[in-house]
Amino acid sequence: MLREGRLIAVSPCFNDAVGGCASLLAARPDSTVLTVYSGQPLPAGCANGKDSADRLASGRDAILARQASSERALSLLGVRGVQMDLVEDPHPDSGRAGRLTGALASALSALRPRVILMPLGLCGAAQLQVSDACLTARALFLRVEWIAYEEVADAEPGAVQERLASLLRHRILASPFDGGAEGDVTRGRQRALAARNSLAADVQAGQVGTLPSRPERYWRLSWRREVA
Repeated sequence: MLREGRLIAVSPCFNDAVGGCASLLAARPDSTVLTVYSGQPLPAGCANGKDSADRLASGRDAILARQASSERALSLLGVRGVQMDLVEDPHPDSGRAGRLTGALASALSALRPRVILMPLGLCGAAQLQVSDACLTARALFLRVEWIAYEEVADAEPGAVQERLASLLRHRILASPFDGGAEGDVTRGRQRALAARNSLAADVQAGQVGTLPSRPERYWRLSWRREVA
């Protein structure tokens, strides 16, 4: 069982947490989803040339569509959403990684979590960046319980094992955790189904990317020096 109190799910992009841990979120009425990369690109007026302006405008429209999709899904889950409004950087350097960690730590501190669900970091650069930032920020949240969720993605075979091995090299142990025994299970399943159906409708309408379906999987994290 997880600790009582506020549960915060860190979602690198819109709908990552909904896809990866909808049932667990819905079963805990104290849940909040913190979306990291929810910011808009630069206004089209700042672009040089019509083609650049059109690309930026298209990017803004895509973000707005994903935001609306996320808000519908979170409403169906019965949980709160908070956005950090950062813009994803496909080529971050060490300085940007440090700023991401600082911003994430500040946002988490304001939410005062007892349990943090973080992405395992499987399906793209954004997810890995946020996963690593969570692991770095963890030093500021020693009394918080940390659970990693597997993002719903068509990851390469062996991706989970490689990520778990990487964590172990950093003295982080990951033990399987059954999220299905948490909270109001029936409520969680019903609301999760409604939220996923909502996302499936958006996929068919072309508003969000494909969202593969598979069981939710979780890993309870502990740090080796803390294990007797």
